Amino acid sequence: MTCPSGNMCRNLKRGLRFAAVWVLMLVCLFLYGGWMELGRLKMEAAVFEESARPLHNPNRGFYRLYAFQITDSAVDYAAQVDSLYSQDQDTTLALIEINLLEYRAGEISRAGLENIDALFHALSNGGKRLIVRFLYDWESNNLHTEPEELDIILRHMEQLKDILRRYSDDIFILQGLFIGDWGEMHHTRYESAQDLRGLAQKLAEASGAYLAVRTPAQWRLATQDGADAALAARLGLFNDGILGSETDLGTYDMASQGEQRRSRTEELAFQEELCRSVPNGGEVVVENPLNDFEAAVRDLSAMHVTYLNQGYDPAVMEKWADTVVSQDGCFDGMDGLSYMERHLGYRLLIGGVTMERRAFRQQALVEASFRNEGFAPLYLEPELTLSLRGTDGGLAGEYPAAHNLCGLAGGAEAEKSQTIQWVIPTEGLAAGHYEVYLRLEDPVSGQEILLANSQDSGPYGYCLGEIEVCR
Repeated sequence: MTCPSGNMCRNLKRGLRFAAVWVLMLVCLFLYGGWMELGRLKMEAAVFEESARPLHNPNRGFYRLYAFQITDSAVDYAAQVDSLYSQDQDTTLALIEINLLEYRAGEISRAGLENIDALFHALSNGGKRLIVRFLYDWESNNLHTEPEELDIILRHMEQLKDILRRYSDDIFILQGLFIGDWGEMHHTRYESAQDLRGLAQKLAEASGAYLAVRTPAQWRLATQDGADAALAARLGLFNDGILGSETDLGTYDMASQGEQRRSRTEELAFQEELCRSVPNGGEVVVENPLNDFEAAVRDLSAMHVTYLNQGYDPAVMEKWADTVVSQDGCFDGMDGLSYMERHLGYRLLIGGVTMERRAFRQQALVEASFRNEGFAPLYLEPELTLSLRGTDGGLAGEYPAAHNLCGLAGGAEAEKSQTIQWVIPTEGLAAGHYEVYLRLEDPVSGQEILLANSQDSGPYGYCLGEIEVCR
C-alpha cells in the first residue's frame, strides 16, 4: 500500500490499530461472558447401570387364563373377578375366554349382552390389560358347536361393538376370530381366505384393539399378503403351540394353508419382521429339545414374543426354572424361568446420560440413550416427560422431546440404542440446586413404565442428574 502523504499514512495506521484493539476487547468480553456463564452453571449427570430386577410393567409378561360361559342367567361377575384376581398379584395381563355357545343359533340376547358388559365392567376394575378370546368350543368339538352360518358370527361381532368400544382402554388384544377348537382357528368350516378376511375386517370395525390370528399363513390370507394395510397394521399373531415341535404343532404346516405353507425357518424370519409392529404371544408346550433354555431364548427372541401363559406347559416351565443362566452381565447365575419373565415383551433401560452447558445460548443440553433388552418392542408409544425440580420438589419446568421408543424392536436388535435430547433454558432460573427427572407412562393406563436400571424410580421418575445455578 502506498500512502499519499506521511501524515495520512500515520493516521491510517493509528486508526487500524485502534480498531484492532476494540475488536480484541469485544472478543475478550464475549469470551469472558461465556466463561462467567459457564461458571454460573454446574451440571453432573447420573451414572446408570443395568439391573436384573423384575419389572411390573403393562402389556407384557406372563398371563393367567380365566374362562367365562355366557348365558342369560344373572351372575355376580364383580365378586367372581375379585376372587380370581386376588390370587393373581404378579401379572399385568389376563387372558379372558368368553364362550358364546348359548347363542350359536342366533343373536346374543339382551340378557347375554348385559352379562358380557357386566363381566367387562368387573374386569376393568382389576388393574390388568386384557387378552380377549371369544369362542364357541372348549371340548375340541368346534365343528358341532360353532354357528352353522357365517352371518351369525358376523352378527355377534356387530352386537359386541358397543361393549368392545366402551372397554377399549382395557383390551390389549383380541385373539382369534371366534372360530375353531378352543377359539384357535383350526377345525372350523370358516377357513377360506374370503371367510378369514370377512371375519377379521368385521372384528376390526367392532374394536380399536390389536387383533391376532393363529398362524402366519392365516395372517397372509386375511391381509392379502399385507395389501390391506389398515388391517395389517393391527393384526398380530397368537400361537398356542410355541416350540412344541418343528412345526409348532402344525402352526407352520396346516393342510388348509395350501400355497401359504412355509418352513419353520421361513416363518421365524416372517415373524421377526412382522412382530416389530404387532404383538405375538401364546403358550409354550410339550417338553422337547426345541424348548431347552438356549434354543427357546433364540426362537422367542426371533418371534418377538410379548406374553406367555404362566401355567402352561408346566414341564417346560419347570425345565426353565431348573436351568442356571451362564452369561456375562447382571443375569449370570439367575434361573432360566426368571430370565424368561424379565425378557418377555419390552425391557427398556437407560444406557447413559450426558449433560452439557451451552453457555452462549444460556441452555443446558441433556441426552439419554435407551436400549431395549426384551424380546419385543413396546407397541404403544409411551408418554415421556422430562422435568426440572428444585430441592423442595417444586416444578421449575417440563420439556418435551421427539422420540420413537417403539422403534427399539428388542430381540436380536437389543444392542441398538436410541438417544433422546432435551434443551433446558437456564436464563431466568433462580440461583439454586435443581434435579432433572425422567418419567415414562403407558399412554392408555397412565401406569409408569419402569426401567431395567439399578436406580429406583422416585415420585417424579428417574433422576438423570443435577444442575447448580449460581448468580
